[in-house]
Amino acid sequence: MKKLLYILLFIPVIIYGQTAAYTQAGNTNAADENSNSGLSLDSCKSLALTNNYKIKESASEVSQAEQLKKSAFTAYFPKVSAGFSAVKMSDYLVKSSIPQMNLPVYDGNPANIPLATQFTYFPGMPLNLIDYMNFGFAMAAQPVFMGGRIYYGNKLARTGYEISSEKKLMTETEVLVKTEELYWNIKALTEKLATIDSYMKLLENLNHDVTLAYNAGLVQRTDLLKVQLKQNELEGNRLKLTNGITLSKKALCQHIGIQYDSTLMLTDKISVTENPVDLYVSPEEAVKNRNEYRILEKAVQAEELQKKLAIGENMPQLAVGVAGVYTDVMDKTDQLGMAFATLNIPISDWWGGSHKIKQSKAKVEYAGYRLNETTELLSLQITQVQNELNQNYFYIGNAEKSVAQAQENLKVTKDNYDAGITGMSDLLEAQSVYQAALDSLTEAKCNYQVSRAKYKQAINDYK
Repeated sequence: MKKLLYILLFIPVIIYGQTAAYTQAGNTNAADENSNSGLSLDSCKSLALTNNYKIKESASEVSQAEQLKKSAFTAYFPKVSAGFSAVKMSDYLVKSSIPQMNLPVYDGNPANIPLATQFTYFPGMPLNLIDYMNFGFAMAAQPVFMGGRIYYGNKLARTGYEISSEKKLMTETEVLVKTEELYWNIKALTEKLATIDSYMKLLENLNHDVTLAYNAGLVQRTDLLKVQLKQNELEGNRLKLTNGITLSKKALCQHIGIQYDSTLMLTDKISVTENPVDLYVSPEEAVKNRNEYRILEKAVQAEELQKKLAIGENMPQLAVGVAGVYTDVMDKTDQLGMAFATLNIPISDWWGGSHKIKQSKAKVEYAGYRLNETTELLSLQITQVQNELNQNYFYIGNAEKSVAQAQENLKVTKDNYDAGITGMSDLLEAQSVYQAALDSLTEAKCNYQVSRAKYKQAINDYK
């Protein structure tokens, strides 16, 4: 009778032992096939590139740099300006008067004016002048020599645009790698949840059978309590996983710019088909392709251009131009044209300018030091990420061995329990070890996918 009871108890264990290895793929595929809101990893990446705020911000920075570059180019062309002023005064600008007097009568001979004997009376009159004036001008000035500031200013603006473009590419890669990290984290949690659900179903059947055996007086109450305690433990773990999946899905939806959907399913399977050796790139070679390296390299160029601009500020400046002036005062209009040339020599600025040039040279040296230091640090980072990739690949093989060993251990423990050699505690422990081995394999595969993405990011080969 007891032998028959053992067989009844372990029918679910045998079924679970045969099917648990396929739980990850089976449950996920079934859920994905029934889901109306499935998302692949590629579709998540596409959404992230379109909707992520960091990418939008970096695109805005590139647009700003592009407009600055176009603005700097206009300095090559003449500066044209025009203006007009119209003035109406509340009173005359010049106020005077001619007093009353007797004026000599002029007989046609100027010599007789001092000796005039006849006079005419002049009553006097006010003399008010200028109560309005109109003034207009148009001028065009062409810079001829500005100490190279226009040329180097344009190169500096182009360098700024190139730096912004590199930052945008770097941001896009960071967003895509983060998308993978969130995606595979959800997949790992989902697979662990499927494993727990299968284990809980097994324990429900086991609890039912042990309860019947206990009521029949065939087993001790401690066997029933052990099964129930394990059920309580799994229920707590399942709640944690469920909350983690919900939070992770919300984070993914926010990251790729879509509304949260509790029924969202991720359709990609967790698989590892390549050896990390196939991805290997020399760290010294990979560093030169990094966006960070190119940004700092262009930063050195920018400081060189800033130094040349500082030198140009202390050089003579020559410009030529033409101008036209229009005036209207007291109903009299005039037009005047002119050509001019200006030469500005900043003599008093040479003293302070020399220190500014030295400061620019120091900044160039500082930027060079940063480039060298960053090159070394990037090489170390690439090596570190490569080591993590190799380790995670090793963990996958190790976890696969652990799953096989745990499955074999579960079978042996079940056989010993059937023979009455081991107790319920050993059985439940063997089942827990098997579940942990499955979870470790899932986690190792997901960690490998994340580390693979980070390694391709580190060698700037992420696509």
